[in-house]
Amino acid sequence: MLMRNILILSILVLCFSCKKESTVNSTDSNDPKGGSANAALGTVYYVDGAAGNDANNGLSLTTAWKTIQKSFNTAGAGSTVMIKGGTYYEQLTVKVSGTAGSPVTFTNYNGEQVIIDGSKNSGTTIVTITDKSNLVFSNLTVQNITKNNAIGVLVSANKTGGVSNLTFHNVAFKNIKWTSNASTTPNSNQNAQPFIAFGYGTAQANAITNLVVDSCEFTGNVTGYSESLSLDGNIDGFTITNNKVHDNSNIGIAAIGHYGTSSNSALDQSRNGLISGNTCYNNKAGYATSGGIYVDGGANIKIDRNITYQNGYGIEIGNEENGTASNITVTNNLIYLNEVSGVAIGGYDSGNSGQVTNCTIRNNSFLKNNTNNDGSGEFYVTKASNCTIGNNVFYTNSQNTLFSLENISPQTGNVIDYNDWYTQSGNASDITVNWRTTSYGSFTDYKTKSSQDAHSTFKDPLFNGIGTIPDLHVKTGSPCLRTGNAAWITDAAEKDLDGKPRVVNGTVDMGAYQQQ
Repeated sequence: MLMRNILILSILVLCFSCKKESTVNSTDSNDPKGGSANAALGTVYYVDGAAGNDANNGLSLTTAWKTIQKSFNTAGAGSTVMIKGGTYYEQLTVKVSGTAGSPVTFTNYNGEQVIIDGSKNSGTTIVTITDKSNLVFSNLTVQNITKNNAIGVLVSANKTGGVSNLTFHNVAFKNIKWTSNASTTPNSNQNAQPFIAFGYGTAQANAITNLVVDSCEFTGNVTGYSESLSLDGNIDGFTITNNKVHDNSNIGIAAIGHYGTSSNSALDQSRNGLISGNTCYNNKAGYATSGGIYVDGGANIKIDRNITYQNGYGIEIGNEENGTASNITVTNNLIYLNEVSGVAIGGYDSGNSGQVTNCTIRNNSFLKNNTNNDGSGEFYVTKASNCTIGNNVFYTNSQNTLFSLENISPQTGNVIDYNDWYTQSGNASDITVNWRTTSYGSFTDYKTKSSQDAHSTFKDPLFNGIGTIPDLHVKTGSPCLRTGNAAWITDAAEKDLDGKPRVVNGTVDMGAYQQQ
């Protein structure tokens, strides 16, 4: 695991007054093709970096503003800002908020490509949003800043401030770097963060709430000891969905807690969130094991229906600082060809780190993880208690190592059951389970002496394909069909990785897919 250095920033909040606006037609801000001037209600403003002028009123293409900053200073609740295509070399601070039900929307004009480029900035942050709410950013690219502590988008709620209802849809974050040389090994003070939210608020009323990052892309970022998409501190309610996070150094998506970002320790963690539908791959660091998705001290988070491969860990649930990561549910994910393990769970030492409790790893499909061949296996457990690992399908690489449980306390109340295990050799008497200070060499020996996996099987799951691009649907006749524990499914509306009902006629399959 990687000890992280959290950059604490001090933000100056600027005050302003907005002019009264006239009303014209607008557009749906979530249109992936970008804005059109022929749609819904509200004021529409225009930005044209080539032909605009900030002395204009911004109400038409011929009277467009020149800079995005002018729109960030001026647009009012319910308005839409349509930005003409081009590259905008600006260092931006958002100074407006919408209202509940009437957000301010910033989007591209008519499908044109809008690039916000930080390569000429004197500061370290391209876009700063502090104590602002009810805003939508869509169909934009934020890119190109190389300096220590570089940030693409910074969202923060100050101690007595607050942020709610921010949406980032179809925004690309590219080439946010602490150094131009990705092979350089950083120290803990060398970082870059393409998207970071800091919740400094000291009360529930000062939290960051209803933060949405959807259908965005994070790629080509060199983040040092940080992450590509990170939520830290007093953040209560977030949705990270349908993003593509790939080819970045270090961790992909992170939900973090217990670093003192909020001085109220009871609120100092990202919580009550959903991480779903994301594809995370090639997020690796030569100096640490980096997860495609990482919960470090968060609480009440559902990690569901993601695909994560060729990272350090596919998914990690840990707690690097004192405190607890709890009630994290990892379900219906496809996890394969990660360097160390498919899933890692637990605090990493007996003295200085916290622990993981009351978490569930269920109905996931694992294939040939631990490509580093260090003997970790498909999942890796350290300081974790009262966790359930069940209804999964595990197919190992040629090491035949099922999983590893470190000799570290506490480790109480954990249940491993209703899984299907298989190795490439297909020999149940030629496996390895690293169980604290003991190594088991046969599946029967492991089950008998550990008192785990009582209802589990060692049988070929009959995957459709296990090549470089695997298809982990199972064939008719698979031992995984209808053999999971249906009592563990508490949400009748749960869907499998294909979006189909998880429970069929009262039965549940093992793995990420449910045969209908």
